Amino acid sequence: MDLTVRPIEESEFDTFHAKMARGFGGDPDPKDDPSFFREIIEFDRTVAAFDGDEMVGTGGAFSFDLTVPGGVLAMAGTTIISVQPTHRRRGVLRAMMKAHLEEVRRRGEPLAGLWASESSIYGRFGYGQATDLHQVKLDAGTIEFSGDAPAGAVRLVEPDEARASMKTVYERIRPTRPGMLSRSEAWWTGRMMYDPEHRRRGRYAKRFAVYTGPAGVEGYAVYRQKDKWDDFPEGEIRVSELMAATPDAHEALWRYLTRIDLFPRVEYWNLPVDDELPWRVVEARRVRRQVWDALWIRLVDIPRALQGRSYRAEGRLVLGVRDPFMPDNDGRYLLEAGPGGVTCARTSDDADLELDVSALGALYLGGRSISTLARAGWVRGDAVTLATAGALFAWDPQPWCPEIF
Repeated sequence: MDLTVRPIEESEFDTFHAKMARGFGGDPDPKDDPSFFREIIEFDRTVAAFDGDEMVGTGGAFSFDLTVPGGVLAMAGTTIISVQPTHRRRGVLRAMMKAHLEEVRRRGEPLAGLWASESSIYGRFGYGQATDLHQVKLDAGTIEFSGDAPAGAVRLVEPDEARASMKTVYERIRPTRPGMLSRSEAWWTGRMMYDPEHRRRGRYAKRFAVYTGPAGVEGYAVYRQKDKWDDFPEGEIRVSELMAATPDAHEALWRYLTRIDLFPRVEYWNLPVDDELPWRVVEARRVRRQVWDALWIRLVDIPRALQGRSYRAEGRLVLGVRDPFMPDNDGRYLLEAGPGGVTCARTSDDADLELDVSALGALYLGGRSISTLARAGWVRGDAVTLATAGALFAWDPQPWCPEIF
């Protein structure tokens, strides 16, 4: 195999788009307008593998700002990774990931992140499972809220009006929760508002509900509906995003979604794991939840990544990090956090804690119990050190990434 890896030229976009679709087992939809994808793709951040003249692998990155505990850092959003079935198990993915992470390092981005198509793939490239989500299913007829209804109002609005309100609410919430991503204008257009009929899977167009409280618009929900009739109406509401900047907005939007006539089945594929919905209802068991992995994090520049977040406790910790895929990251790092700020640098001191870079990625956003990882063999250290590290890395609220990219 004569393998080369490089970014694509704009003239190769159609081939790249088709190969990506086929790598995931499908074809480009002939009804689809690929211009929305062309608007958000960054050609200089694409990664394509060629066997001779044949494109056999695709990949790339989106440039995001990621909310981390107490701050914001640049993150490469690893995406559209695929290998043609004729070239599996031949080193194509490894070569693309190496080129991708080297490009991330050259750009000076301390982090890379992704959503994994298969959770067994990306640990070997140094990504750690940093966030989870709850897939939620509700039988609306059994949901009873325990408190009084908020005083504000929920309105259905058209897409143009919704967009401005959604952006305002999203930017109000984004700095407050680790795992959330910046959204460009092209992203709002091509991902959030894009709604062609053939992408609805038998459902109706997106509906946009906004909650207005005393201070103005405080939350929104985006959802689709699908009819189902047997002896009784069994319609479905599929929520694609719900953002609430206040407790009243949260409760009002969920009350609204569970009180729409003829649509008793309500599903949301990505609820934060610490969301208060189960605590708002009389019987929490009625909020049926299933846990899935969500955003995976990879530390590319370890000192910058660790200095770029805040820590709730004061402490000194020497981390012995092993990074088989980027071996020049191997080494020991002194992390010191306190009232005066945070420092992190390489050191020759003995390690207090030893772990692979993927475990450090899992811990990074503050959503993992370090003692759990230690019992599973992912982190090695004595009880006192583990307690110190646990206090340092823990964060509230839990990390959450609202969308797949």
